[in-house]
Formats: sequence, C-alpha cells, structure tokens
Amino acid sequence: MLTASKIFFLLTLLYSLWIVVVIIGVYFLRLGNRWAVLTTEQWMLSAIFLISIAIGLEVVLLIRYALSHRKPLEPDEPKKQKQYIQGKQVHNFTLPLNAKGGIFSKTYILIDEDRVLNLRCQMIPPNELWGQQQ
Repeated sequence: MLTASKIFFLLTLLYSLWIVVVIIGVYFLRLGNRWAVLTTEQWMLSAIFLISIAIGLEVVLLIRYALSHRKPLEPDEPKKQKQYIQGKQVHNFTLPLNAKGGIFSKTYILIDEDRVLNLRCQMIPPNELWGQQQ
C-alpha cells in the first residue's frame, strides 16, 4: 500500500509540473497551444481530474491502512504482570495446582542467568490450619 501511495504521489507531482510548464510556455513564452497537443483549459481539466482521482485513492488507502492496523479495544486475555527478583524473571509453579490458602514453602531454583523458578509447595491446607469451616 505504501508503494502505491508513493507512485500516486509521484505521478501527481510530475503531472502538476507538466501543467506548470504548459502554462509558462503558453502565457509567458507565447509558444501557443500547438506544441502542447491540448489546449491549456484541457490540460487544466485533466489535471483537476487526475488530482481528484489521486486524492480519492489516497483516502481509500489511508482508511484501509487504518482499519488493518487498528488495535482491539479490549484484549482477549489480560496479560499477567511479569515478576522480577534481582533482575531475573520469576516463573511461579504451585503444588498442588491452583491451591489457595494455607501455608506454603517457597523454593527458588535458578534456571539460567535471566530466569528463576519459584516452586511453591502447600505444606498445610487451609482446612487443617483453621479447622473445618461450616
């Protein structure tokens, strides 16, 4: 799309320069209309027509570009915030899976220079800690 936009702009610019040359030749150098094939009015009308088409195509390409690069208003899944300890990214893993509450042991295991594994193991479940809830 960007290439087409550049080509349209270049053609419009060259055509506009040609119209300036025709106007200078006819009115200032008094060469007449025969050397430019068409009359000055015909060249002006064709320039207006060409520039109108170029502007219309530019608007269509701009709208198409804007619609194709539009960001969604609401993301599908919220991204989790990355945690860092001492400049290393922390990856959390809990045993048993999705356990909530109770007392956990935490063990940090160095994966590589940039990442650490936080292994959380549930030592005492919440129902043993607080008794049976009714």
